[in-house]
Amino acid sequence: MYANTGNRLGTTHYQKVDLAAKDEKFSIGQVAKITGSSVPTVRYYDEIGLLTPAGISPGGHRLYTAEEIWRLKLILTLRYLNFGIDEIQKMISGDIPVDMAIEWQIEALDMQMRTLSSMKSILIQTKQKKGDNDSLNYMYELVESISANTLEREKFILEKMFLSVFPEHFPVEWREIFLLGVKVSSLLEGKLSAAQTAALDELEEMFNDPQIVREMKRDFMSYLEVVHLPRISVEMWTAKMLKNHKQLLDAAEQHATFDSHVVQANVQEYVLLFADVDQLPVPEPFFRRFAERILSIQSENIERFRRICSILYPSLQSYMKTNELFCQALKWKLQQLDKE
Repeated sequence: MYANTGNRLGTTHYQKVDLAAKDEKFSIGQVAKITGSSVPTVRYYDEIGLLTPAGISPGGHRLYTAEEIWRLKLILTLRYLNFGIDEIQKMISGDIPVDMAIEWQIEALDMQMRTLSSMKSILIQTKQKKGDNDSLNYMYELVESISANTLEREKFILEKMFLSVFPEHFPVEWREIFLLGVKVSSLLEGKLSAAQTAALDELEEMFNDPQIVREMKRDFMSYLEVVHLPRISVEMWTAKMLKNHKQLLDAAEQHATFDSHVVQANVQEYVLLFADVDQLPVPEPFFRRFAERILSIQSENIERFRRICSILYPSLQSYMKTNELFCQALKWKLQQLDKE
């Protein structure tokens, strides 16, 4: 997590509502009217812990002060800018620095603009096509052609990515597993959406940037200095990895915490996949080196790469969902080791 309390969305600016009214209590209906929101929205934000009322009246009604009104205005502004609920919660709590969240949102908007541009181009070309009766057929053929070309381009981009990030001596069959977890030939199948096409453009842009490539190669080389190349087959190692991932995903969906036995056991099993031993528990020195290295390479470009992949390869979205829980669990375990 990003403990950057100096760069968070504070809610102490309630004076902007009305200094004279800072101790006054407002009903949920009044709050909704003042902010241009709705009662169900304000009630929902309370239910998910994003906007807790200052108190409850004797009759059981929510009461808010000017501070909560300012916080709600802030939330509504962020929602207008298309920030997700989870992102807003983390920004307000300080788990995600504001400037980082803004950078992520800019990237998301850039990708949306590419998507819309691609869709607009197809529609314009279709409109300009002579013969109105064939317009729909032309549109279909155009999208099919773009998708086919994109599939070929994707393989080219990923091959370039593998060559630029991995050392030459690293076995080819392990490159795909370590980086994406699936084989290149089966990543994209069938027709791509406009959003996937835009994500591929973004991925190509990343790996055309020498500075980003150097950073990712440095991080990956640093990672390889710690892990041990598995002594089992790719197929067997991948099966174990997928089983471990499913267990962590199940734990996340059951709202297991990072310090729970089930999550910590899962972390131990995962680290074992990269160790030079065959039995649990993983030796503390190796666990510490592995965890510290993993946590040290959670850079902005790595996060950007993951976000792009979650759009380009929807099957990887569950991995993205569990990554934060996994990193929190690693961090907590390191803290416990430091106390021992």
